[in-house]
Amino acid sequence: MLHYTGHPFVDVGMAAITAFVNKTRPEDVTADELEQVASYIEQNYVRPPLRGHLTMAFTANAWFAQDAYNPDKPDLAPGERAARQATRAAWADRHLRQWRGAGADDERCIFTGLPAVAARLSGKLPESRAGRAQIPLLQGDDVINFFAYGASGLPIAGVALLALQFFPMGCAKCGVGLLAVHSDNDSLTYELARGFLNQNMRAITKAQAAGEDKLPGAQRSLKTLLIEALLEAERRRSRSERRTEPASVTAYNFNNGKSPSLELYHLPLEIVNFLQIAHTEPYHDAWNQVVQRAWERAVLPKSKRASSDEVAAPRRNYLYEDLFGLLDMPENIARFIRVYFLRIPRRTGYEEDPRWQYSLRNEWNLVSWPLVELFLGKVVRMNDDRIKRICALGDGLAVYVQKQGGKRFFRNFFIEQNAANFRAMLIKANIDHIKAGYEPLFDVHTYIDVFEEGEEIMRPDWRLARDLVLMRMIDQLRPWLTQNPDAVPESEIGTAPAAAAA
Repeated sequence: MLHYTGHPFVDVGMAAITAFVNKTRPEDVTADELEQVASYIEQNYVRPPLRGHLTMAFTANAWFAQDAYNPDKPDLAPGERAARQATRAAWADRHLRQWRGAGADDERCIFTGLPAVAARLSGKLPESRAGRAQIPLLQGDDVINFFAYGASGLPIAGVALLALQFFPMGCAKCGVGLLAVHSDNDSLTYELARGFLNQNMRAITKAQAAGEDKLPGAQRSLKTLLIEALLEAERRRSRSERRTEPASVTAYNFNNGKSPSLELYHLPLEIVNFLQIAHTEPYHDAWNQVVQRAWERAVLPKSKRASSDEVAAPRRNYLYEDLFGLLDMPENIARFIRVYFLRIPRRTGYEEDPRWQYSLRNEWNLVSWPLVELFLGKVVRMNDDRIKRICALGDGLAVYVQKQGGKRFFRNFFIEQNAANFRAMLIKANIDHIKAGYEPLFDVHTYIDVFEEGEEIMRPDWRLARDLVLMRMIDQLRPWLTQNPDAVPESEIGTAPAAAAA
């Protein structure tokens, strides 16, 4: 009866229903299990905390939120209470159990292609049509703009209608409202919805037991929450052997209440694939150390610093946040590599930002060439031959540092910003190495492929190439750096923001 449609809101609803009845494929959900979902909605949407919480998904005009249908309002006569109860039950059936009937003869659901419902879902809409109180972010029921033939609303089948009614249960409360996450891989969509559903069910049970009217919002910022949810979903998929090819992920942060809004956040498959592999051996330990040092620092208000031991939980992970938009501009990738993989401090002026504390001198042991190589292959999509030449050049220069160049060459390689001087320094090192009776550090093809576009024309990203070669050198120079910790210039050690220093 259920199947994925490609529409993010409907599919998240289908996935949430499937997870609610402990199935993994929507096609396996039975009619009796659909009734379980309908009964849960009917019993819980009409009372706190969901009654108020879900108006951000379906507006205050939703059948379960209508005050005129509320039989629990105080001072009602028995007859009026019974009438309201019957009216609300009738509207519940229209929204939750239309999948039982045959449907309309002349309307087809825009999501499933099945016959649309044969009931009226709003006093202002014709039969079989759904509006903003059923499909989030549509226009008002009596607005004809952008609807085909000027007919308000959209035709919808009973299963799609039930999926949309349950869809908020597969979302997180975050940002401007609810966060729905959809992937072009159905099993990933399912796991993401399942994770949010389980969190919501626990929060609802706790709120109802405590008599609370509201559900708590997410403790993490939106982007950090999304990455954490994605990683947890991938772990579950891996354990259940349902992990498949990488897929892109799109998150929809929306509010369908008094101030409708929608913001989209996209993670392309290159980023998702990298995250999948970074949490496996042999990258796991190196990646986790980099991630742990990117969490927001706990900073108490000045008024509490001297009198309280309270430590606020971090809301965001800066590395996770910087994964978004990483592929939009080349400089984003260069900055990401330099800050997180090469440990060069980034001075943002915010005391809670941990990146101003980064220091290659103190954290060179966090530099992991295998992790960088994975990033280059999966995210940057760098040519394998160029990666190999970067490795070869880094290996040769590491040998030169140990045998001849020493700290001076290492420092100059690190800090030189003039392209002509940098080129001359490498040529001199190669000549000195040959004069000393060794094999050349690099050949002309390796040098050109790494640093130049043509003869004596440096690549626009030559500094990124220099950073990559440097990380390969560090990987090969670990014993030497242990004995020569002062090889990294002092100027590369971060300084505290003014607020922190004060």
